[in-house]
Amino acid sequence: MKKQLIGLLYVAVILLGLTACQSSTEEQLVGVWRYTNVQSAGNSTATLNGTAEINKDGSYSDNGELTVTGTTEEEGVEVKVKMGFSVRIRGTWTLSDKDLVMSPNSSGFKITYMKYYDPSDDSYLGELTGDEIKQAYSDDFVREINATLNAASTERIMMLTENKFVTESTDEDGGKSTITYNRLR
Repeated sequence: MKKQLIGLLYVAVILLGLTACQSSTEEQLVGVWRYTNVQSAGNSTATLNGTAEINKDGSYSDNGELTVTGTTEEEGVEVKVKMGFSVRIRGTWTLSDKDLVMSPNSSGFKITYMKYYDPSDDSYLGELTGDEIKQAYSDDFVREINATLNAASTERIMMLTENKFVTESTDEDGGKSTITYNRLR
């Protein structure tokens, strides 16, 4: 019995030591992370590839490229449209239990390209550039997107390791979104 008690005590000391050596959640989150988020709605798919930098001082920056692909009708002809956007967000972050709360204080959103393809064979049909994009999408559209980007968000941390973390968020319609972040440094 004495040997079993000493054995259990030995295991408890090892586990306690391992637990004490683990970094806090905040410390593990600090770093530069790469992520991809894919969302679909109707006949459209949006893919966001980005890099998030979470800093020890509570600030963060997020830079990404968003691609939206879908079909629409232009002058009576069905076409596949592919639009590119650059997205930049800066703000502060906090951690409440396992909820990562991101509070943006500035954002930038820019339409970078708009290309048209034949939906039957994906052959290139044309594109809008520069002033053509500005004419097609008003400054009000960009302001509306920036207002959305400047809204605080909360993501539940589902899994966190030294080189990877997974979050889940719920949108206003109750839809869930999962994002996997992989450490760059």
